Amino acid sequence: MRQKAVLNRGILAQGWGLLVQRLHHKAPGRVEKVNPAYTSQTCSACGHVAAENRESQAVFRCVACRHEANADVNAAINIANTVAAGRAVNARRETAVLVSEKREPQQAPPSVA
Repeated sequence: MRQKAVLNRGILAQGWGLLVQRLHHKAPGRVEKVNPAYTSQTCSACGHVAAENRESQAVFRCVACRHEANADVNAAINIANTVAAGRAVNARRETAVLVSEKREPQQAPPSVA
């Protein structure tokens, strides 16, 4: 228990809030905060949420549809889907506009009225 408290204090001392603030400053409009609750227990294929879906730290296996994946990859897909919820995304989780995967997404220039 004491080790956890020391770790928590160390993490807080690093100033994660400042990191988020700097990211917002350097990439305005491109940084989105996502609530990570249940992303590791939600199936990215069918959306079923259950603690039993996490077979182990690294293995995700949905008890409803039997979808199997690495637990971190499954959670990352869920977070990406949350971020993309307001954008047009097809069934293969690709954006409608095809761009090079190596290119950083560009922010649209502000409109001048």
